[in-house]
Amino acid sequence: MSYINRGRERIQFDRQGSEQDLHIVECSHCENEFRTPMNVQKIECSHCSASAKFDHPDFRVIGFIENHQGSEMAC
Repeated sequence: MSYINRGRERIQFDRQGSEQDLHIVECSHCENEFRTPMNVQKIECSHCSASAKFDHPDFRVIGFIENHQGSEMAC
């Protein structure tokens, strides 16, 4: 049996979490959204390969992901 989800996520928009939390970031070059923790020296867009420090204006934090344990969903 395989699982499509082992827990639930809750996204808090317009907020930042701790450095270890996954954040949703938008690249201003290609408008791609991706996940990354804040405790990295440099982030890189997986779509257009733009890279910069986390607090650079090329990347905008949309929110962070709160992990919650939930029921497993079999597929």
